[in-house]
Amino acid sequence: MNALTRLTTMKTKTVMPKNLIRPTFKAVCLLGCVLSLSSCISLPLISYEAPKKQTTHNSTQFHFTPTTITPHTHTQKIADITTEKTHKEDLSRTFYPIIWQEMQHKFHLSIDHLGKYDTHIDHLKQRPNYLKTVSQRAKPYLHYILTQVQMRDMPYEMALLPIIESGFQPTAHSHKEANGLWQFIPSTGRIYGLEQSWWYDGRQDVIQSTQAALDYLQKLYKMNNNDWLLALASYNAGPGTIRKAIRKYNKAQVKSGQPANNTPSFWDISPYLPKETQKYVPSLLAVSHVINHNDSFNVDLEPIDNRPFFEAVPLPKQIHLQKARQLAQVSKTTFNQLNSGYLAKITPPNGAYQILLPIENAKEFREHITSTPELFEIQWQKHTIKRGESLGLIAQKYKTSQKEIKKLNNMKNHHIRAGKTLLIPIPNNALEPQATSTQLARSTPSKPTRHKTTVTLKKGQSLWSIAQTYNVTTKALARWNNIPQSKTLQPGMKLIVWKTNKKTNTFSRYKIKSGDNLWKIAKKNRISTRLLAKYNNLSTKAYLKPGQVLKIPI
Repeated sequence: MNALTRLTTMKTKTVMPKNLIRPTFKAVCLLGCVLSLSSCISLPLISYEAPKKQTTHNSTQFHFTPTTITPHTHTQKIADITTEKTHKEDLSRTFYPIIWQEMQHKFHLSIDHLGKYDTHIDHLKQRPNYLKTVSQRAKPYLHYILTQVQMRDMPYEMALLPIIESGFQPTAHSHKEANGLWQFIPSTGRIYGLEQSWWYDGRQDVIQSTQAALDYLQKLYKMNNNDWLLALASYNAGPGTIRKAIRKYNKAQVKSGQPANNTPSFWDISPYLPKETQKYVPSLLAVSHVINHNDSFNVDLEPIDNRPFFEAVPLPKQIHLQKARQLAQVSKTTFNQLNSGYLAKITPPNGAYQILLPIENAKEFREHITSTPELFEIQWQKHTIKRGESLGLIAQKYKTSQKEIKKLNNMKNHHIRAGKTLLIPIPNNALEPQATSTQLARSTPSKPTRHKTTVTLKKGQSLWSIAQTYNVTTKALARWNNIPQSKTLQPGMKLIVWKTNKKTNTFSRYKIKSGDNLWKIAKKNRISTRLLAKYNNLSTKAYLKPGQVLKIPI
């Protein structure tokens, strides 16, 4: 029974002296004040206005007016991953059509450390177009990254970290061999499950690299006593560097008569960190602050829709990426932005992979993928470049063109290096479809073939005389042996010479069926697996696809 009820009851039952009623009335007033104050405590510590409708002069630019925020202190909680259902429920409470509105006033790290990164804000003021350019690059990725940050209950600043790392460029490559939006070095990438092969680099995969980066940041957060700034410093310089800086800081503290501090802040140890890391953390805070108050800084941001940009489409088998892009009707630029993890023109031959497509293109592509079998009709061969080989010789060997090899391997010129691997396209018109499994082909003269021979120089021989003997040019001889044409040759020196032979071959053609392999086909035709592989320019372990045609020597 509260004081007011008690007072009413007493008035009803009996008449009390006035000097007893007065204290009770004061108690009622005091209780009312306490209840009023308690209701104020439940209000948010930071208030902000709903974004007002702006009159913009340019429809491609987004502006919002930030409200005044009072810096506050709060305890960072351990980043726990919430369910996607909970995340969607949270977001359904208030919807902002533009993602910058969704992020406004939620950069708590930059608010908490206001005044400690002013020089970095000044630097951004001198580059007014930088954040506009970066925000345009972020358009395909930012909604996905922010969603993952929200689901893990991480600071919103983490969604902007690719600005500092790569400028939101998925193929960015550093001198330290770091790659991708999040700039993983090879070793750290492998630790966090990012595949790196000739075909594919998970560090450049938007989904895989984002998951790995956030996993890594959460681990560093726990390692650094739940301090996000030290976690960021560790991400840049490595945990060992941070521990070393803490030791140096405490050593200096003790030397100056101060007690050691087991939990120093980033600002405490900053003088003992590498110059790059000293700038790294405040740069992120400055970027977050300027984006949060972009109108005050006269910064135009790309108006990114607050909705998913892409959808992942699982692939049933290896696919030709250019054909997939054309079928999905996606521009080359957008397709490459979303699928930069693939290094070749086709997806890897083994494993489960997917391609990312804009939401509006994904549904129709899913419907077409089952009715377009030619997407999966891929003829290719891997070739390890040998010393002395040129792109022309390799193209001739596989009966294809230099242009097609360059196109498939994203080559800008003809330069190749021994030991590297090329993907060789096998022309479909070179594999004539046959109605029966085996048919005898007519004896036809083949194109000239080349084979390598080694010549040991004798006294008196020169580059010119060797070239004359083998009907080649001195320029070709010099290129095959990586020597200048003017080099003086000594007796006993060995030279590589590629000789051209013309010969007539008789062979049959065999169309691969499901379950076939080189060993079975060789056994059936009473030849060795090695001979069959060599005759078709294949490895003995080559993977055969149904419909592929092999030449069987007779």
